[in-house]
Amino acid sequence: MNLEKFCFPVVERAVAVDNDQHSLIDLQETGTFLPNDYKAIVREDTNQVISIVKQSYKLVPNATLIDKLLRELAMCGHTFRFNRQHSYVDNNRMRLQMTFPELTLQDSESDIALSAYLHNSYDQSEGVRFIFGSIRYICSNGCVFGEVLSRYYSRHTKGFSFENLGEKLSQATEYFPEIQERIYRLERLPVDEALVEKVSEKISKRLAEQVIEEHEIGRISQWKLYNRLTNYASHELDPAYASRYQHNISNVFNL
Repeated sequence: MNLEKFCFPVVERAVAVDNDQHSLIDLQETGTFLPNDYKAIVREDTNQVISIVKQSYKLVPNATLIDKLLRELAMCGHTFRFNRQHSYVDNNRMRLQMTFPELTLQDSESDIALSAYLHNSYDQSEGVRFIFGSIRYICSNGCVFGEVLSRYYSRHTKGFSFENLGEKLSQATEYFPEIQERIYRLERLPVDEALVEKVSEKISKRLAEQVIEEHEIGRISQWKLYNRLTNYASHELDPAYASRYQHNISNVFNL
């Protein structure tokens, strides 16, 4: 997978507003503009302003994060690959998804490979995040294990580190028996009206109506509904919103 599109150059530039007394702003002459505590994040190759942030905001370029991630992945001892289908990038934010095909869970249909999502943004919509999830081999729907597996998170003002990623992956596999038992339990439990109502309230009423028919209540398993929801979030929703839905789905099903 070509990662160049994720690594466009970004720079910080001064923000100035005229003081209503000078027709031109001179950054070398502070008297020509109003004082402020802000700066601009600019895409350097296109000169596009991405966002205006406070001076305390710590710019963490995608390129820096990806370089550090690749270095840690090279030493983690596990085979990995990036998944184009579940990754996206625009000027404001990015999500890069990687899969570890040798680290798998199972259900009655197929293997489910451990995966991880790296998030970053330049518009303060979210901090740097590294979140564990999984990818089903058959239909490639992606889910998030936000309830069970540990995750990294740091705001830009505090920095971020991928140190000991191999150790973190090993720690994640220690939770596999708990996740596996949860999967088997969801395969046995039928969908009831209470769960459908919970999906409507916690995720989306419209989404609930789209993935399950009324006559299916009590006839399909909770695991089947879970997979329908994650598949819809992965393939039908705008990638910028898919992550939020995946987290909400994870919470509803205690995964």
